[in-house]
Amino acid sequence: MRLFISLILLFVGTTTFAQQREIKEVITNDFVPSKHTLPENRFAVGEDFLGVKSMGNNEYRGSLAEYFDKIEEYFPAIVDTSTHRYFRAIFATDTLYYKERKATIRHQQLLEIESQTPPHQRFEVNIKGLTENNIESLTHQMRQMKTRDRLMNNSQTCIFYALNLLLDSYHINPAPIITRNTNFVDGDQLPRFFDHILTLKDSIPCKYRILRKVKFSDRCILVFRNTSNQYIHAVFHNNGIFYTKNGMLSPFILNDIRPITERYSRYDTPNRELSNEELDTMADTVLVFDLKVVPLEQN
Repeated sequence: MRLFISLILLFVGTTTFAQQREIKEVITNDFVPSKHTLPENRFAVGEDFLGVKSMGNNEYRGSLAEYFDKIEEYFPAIVDTSTHRYFRAIFATDTLYYKERKATIRHQQLLEIESQTPPHQRFEVNIKGLTENNIESLTHQMRQMKTRDRLMNNSQTCIFYALNLLLDSYHINPAPIITRNTNFVDGDQLPRFFDHILTLKDSIPCKYRILRKVKFSDRCILVFRNTSNQYIHAVFHNNGIFYTKNGMLSPFILNDIRPITERYSRYDTPNRELSNEELDTMADTVLVFDLKVVPLEQN
């Protein structure tokens, strides 16, 4: 079930009467999963198992930007840049391309604004028929709005979300490469990027009967890899808890890896009607990574 939180804002336009505009929370709204259909709920930790988490308190002692030689914006010719800005972070002979969703997006008759008020939810309104003064006033008000004290969702992929939590836990600022609004552009670049900032500690068959017996280290990332060396999912693990995000669903906090393998493992998927080609896209291996260089304060 999807929960869309709507707010009604009244303002006076250029005419003599007040106009009503419905403002909806988008992207960051709470996509509430059914407790009867999703396996994650059986393994959820406490009542507070949904939503975006942070492992730090914004007291950073280092920066992910220090791992790169250069970070610059670029403008791809064949991509619509009305919603995103595009960047490349250069390290040694490799490059990580990533994109950032803009804080203000005006597309046709819709206006999307990311609130400047924590936890920085996003809101959308139809601006058809409004003057520029009306739109400017509306933009200012949307930047101050919030619906709850926690961000239930963001547009990050599971992989950037897991990295975000790992870096936060070591008080390393993941910005500007990894934020609530950024995602990688090319998945084929991920193995080299991971090798650049992380250390591979273990490689385990992606089978629940094996993984459930493994005692994972604190503050590590589990990468689900298929036979084509593609990273199809990533999970942050700490103190026996798994932090996972799947697409546009709110992140889950779980005490068992089973529902994750049921989604991503070629061996544990409940759907046995998948073709060999479909199974090949699913994970056969779990890679365990730790941070390569731990800040001195954390040693």
